[in-house]
Amino acid sequence: MAEGYASQADYVGAVKNNADSRQHIIEEYLRGAFSNFIEKCEVEVIVFSSMTAMDLARAVIDHPVILKPLIAACNIAARAIERDLGIKNLDTYNPKLTKDQIKIISGYIKPFLPQYLEIHALSQIDRIYFVDKEIRKEKGR
Repeated sequence: MAEGYASQADYVGAVKNNADSRQHIIEEYLRGAFSNFIEKCEVEVIVFSSMTAMDLARAVIDHPVILKPLIAACNIAARAIERDLGIKNLDTYNPKLTKDQIKIISGYIKPFLPQYLEIHALSQIDRIYFVDKEIRKEKGR
């Protein structure tokens, strides 16, 4: 434990079974609640289970703006990266990182990513966090 805190992996591991159970329950309830409105659609998904941490790193190196939705999908905040990896002052919306730092972060988040995720869902995650950040910034003024 660093400074009396566990790592993000420790925290996630402690709640993983309960979160998995809840996810299955929520999906079943959503299917039941909206059964008349469910349609099957062909969508673009990113298959994270087919890529290595280095594949992920190359994507973030080429497109740093995707870091925020990726870490948000993993329930990882900049402070966890700072605490667990020692990478300080990380701006997740406009990351200024070295290639080595991106490789380290990619290796760190890869185990937390789902097997796959719809592109639109990932962009919605980013949108929610961005809107929240902008509202808090405006309130701070």
